Amino acid sequence: MKIQWLHENHKDRLLIFCNGWGMDGAPFAPLGAHDLDVLMCYDYEGLTLQQDLQEFMDGYREISLVAWSMGVWAGQCLFAPISERFENIVAINGTLCPIHDLYGIPVEIFTASLSQFSEEALLKFYRRMCRTRVLLNRFLAFQPKREIANQREELKYLLENADCHTLESSIYKDVVIADHDHIMYTDNQLRFWQSGNIHLVDGSHFLFYGWTTWDELLQDPAKSRKPPSGLTTGDVLGS
Repeated sequence: MKIQWLHENHKDRLLIFCNGWGMDGAPFAPLGAHDLDVLMCYDYEGLTLQQDLQEFMDGYREISLVAWSMGVWAGQCLFAPISERFENIVAINGTLCPIHDLYGIPVEIFTASLSQFSEEALLKFYRRMCRTRVLLNRFLAFQPKREIANQREELKYLLENADCHTLESSIYKDVVIADHDHIMYTDNQLRFWQSGNIHLVDGSHFLFYGWTTWDELLQDPAKSRKPPSGLTTGDVLGS
């Protein structure tokens, strides 16, 4: 696992962001931060709470956690033993059983993704993740800069190691689920989380351009995301 500052503003509030598979900080460049420092965890090839990450946390008055996609599982693994230290804990489009026919990404689909992984397959993943041309074009302007071999290795690690955690063990206080998630299927997410502080919102797997800052995300994780002005049926991408 790697960690990287997205915003180091020397504030007394820290947001830890557990990113999704295959990502780095590039897609999140449009999101600012005013009263927060933002530290990202990503590239899950090995999953241990590093000493330097714990040291970062010690210097803050308030700490929050936001996790997305496969990062929801990773955040649970990393921070469950110290979850009481977090003021806000938000899961976005992920479950604690991320590779599962009923509660996550179906096993056959995930396995095929690894065996057929290529530049073409990656672009198809981005299309399904964004769902509309408007969002896809914006994402591609900030797409991850990781090497495809490295993304494949992370995918392999997750297939071999992403186990299931029970709903009862969850550390998450808010759960945001997009109503048109074609990656971590919406119905599977709803089936896993069942009840609690669930926010079903308008959008696809990648929701982050619905906020302008990380501060806004924490303040209103369930902010309604309406389609961009002028969106037509032709702007919705096929699967």
